Amino acid sequence: MAKNKKSNTVAINTFKNKVFITKTPQETRNLARNFASVLKGGDIVFLNGNLGSGKTTFTQGITKFFGNKGFARSSSFMLVNEYQAFNNLKLFHLDLYRLKSSTIFDIGIEDYLYSGNISLIEWPQRLIDGQNESHWNVEIESLVNKRKIKIEKKK
Repeated sequence: MAKNKKSNTVAINTFKNKVFITKTPQETRNLARNFASVLKGGDIVFLNGNLGSGKTTFTQGITKFFGNKGFARSSSFMLVNEYQAFNNLKLFHLDLYRLKSSTIFDIGIEDYLYSGNISLIEWPQRLIDGQNESHWNVEIESLVNKRKIKIEKKK
């Protein structure tokens, strides 16, 4: 058991407070797939970046790691996409872009965040006080012909 815990700590440290450069959407998906290996039930991942920066592409890599056979789509018009993962986990992909901060809790967001599953949240800055939670923060910056992706573990 101690060995497993040690290897998970090493895996987490591979991503904790690191910056990565990807040059193609597939490289972004591959990075996200590798990152997904450290996620566990109850984790919250904040996906930050401008429109078109690659947040949904990153999400596609995560959902693929957890066994999603389909194509993860932007949840901009659905607000929440739900994917079945292995080990009885679910992935919730929430997009808060179209919501006002004052209405976020009207959709029952806490049911997703505290369900023991994994929540991936685009536009998390609209989540008032959400930045105080323990979470992963993924900042994606679109540069000329590449993406700069910073991954941090908060708290």
